[in-house]
Order: sequence, then structure tokens, then C-alpha cells
Amino acid sequence: MDNSKPIALSAYEKLAERYAKVAETKAENGYIEHPAMRKQIGNVAGMKVLDAGCGPGFLSHWLLEHEAKVTGFDISPKMVEIAKTRTGGMAELFIADMAKPLTKLSSQSFDLIVSSLAIDYVFDWSVPLAEFARVLKPQGRLVMSVQHPVGAYQWYRPENAYGVQYVEALWKGFGGEPVMMPDYYRSFAEMLNPLVTAGFNVRQVVDTKPIEALKDVDSMKYERYSRIPTFMILDCRKV
Repeated sequence: MDNSKPIALSAYEKLAERYAKVAETKAENGYIEHPAMRKQIGNVAGMKVLDAGCGPGFLSHWLLEHEAKVTGFDISPKMVEIAKTRTGGMAELFIADMAKPLTKLSSQSFDLIVSSLAIDYVFDWSVPLAEFARVLKPQGRLVMSVQHPVGAYQWYRPENAYGVQYVEALWKGFGGEPVMMPDYYRSFAEMLNPLVTAGFNVRQVVDTKPIEALKDVDSMKYERYSRIPTFMILDCRKV
């Protein structure tokens, strides 16, 4: 297969409106990844922030509420339109492919880059990470969430636990017709080494856990995700 093509674009175009309506109420998003990312990001007041792979604008909206100056992009035109509506025109949002150079963005122009479950869909991390390093100011910070190698290995069951492998899963939890979602399984080494090569110091690695509120909503998922991490947050600093 051609690993340079945007594997998830078609799936997210089909899913965009349903995803935007439902994701915040789902265990994996609203009770694990969303709160974990916001906690890790912390204070953003006055910062110039790039939301890389902004989706329907969940994180961009939160950043604006916390007084950040927000620029964001996504490969899905439908997601970008939803994000523009969600942010009320207060963020500068545009369509772009994370796997290609971000020619619209100036070098050393952002204090912080955040990326929520987006870079997983890129086969070769060297391009997006090099671009993140380019557009970050000196000592700028990158906080991104990815699928946890342990949880992803158990979910996708790839041939082995090494390297980067194309995988698929049928997404049924967003109402309507299920959507086959392509992805890449990636070992921890395939995450850490590209970050180091791109000039980042990894400050902290977070194995995400569900917040207590999920216990009352879905006790089975609360128990499962309290034992097996589904996502991981990589908190990095540009060298």
C-alpha cells in the first residue's frame, strides 16, 4: 500500500458530524483522553498554540476558553468546518495534511503545539515532527496523545509488537452505519526515537486512566481502562 496517502480521510469525512456530536460522551474520549490532555497541557493563557489535527475543535475550543491564541488544522474539510463553528471564528483554522510540510506556518511562531490522537494516522513521523520543531519557538513545548502501544497491541492484534504496521478497526459506537477506520500500530521505540531525532526532549510520558466519573457511566469500561491503558501522552520540549 501507499503509506504516503492520508489513510483516515475518507473515514473521518463519513464520520465527522456523528463524531462531533458523540465523542465527548464516549468513555475513550470524554472520560479518558480529553481530561488527560487538558490536565497535562495546563495553563495556556496568553500563549500562541497550534492544534495539529484539530478534528471537530474540542481542544481548540478549550484552549480559547483558557485564553490561548489558537491556530489549528485538520485534513478533513468537514471536521474543519465543524471546528470553525464550535470556535465561533475565534481560531484560525485551515485544511492541511500533517504528513506534508506546513508551508502556511512561519518558523518559530508557536509557544505550544498540541495534537490529540492525530499523528497516529501518519506512517512516517519524521515530517510532522520536523515541522513541529520548525514552527515552535526555542524551548517550545509539544504535547500529543497517541494510542498506547500496550492497548493498541491488544486491540488490533498485529502480527508482532515491533515497528509500524497498518491496521483497521470497525467503529460502531458513533451511531448510524459502522465505519472502517484505518490506523497504524506503532511500538514505543517508533514513537520515542523519531521525537529524539527531530530534536525533542521527552519531559514526561503519561499512561492515561479514566476519571472517576466514568465509574457511574460505564463501570465495565472504567474497570478495563483502569487496568490497560488505551492512550499515552507524550510531553516534550524542543531542544
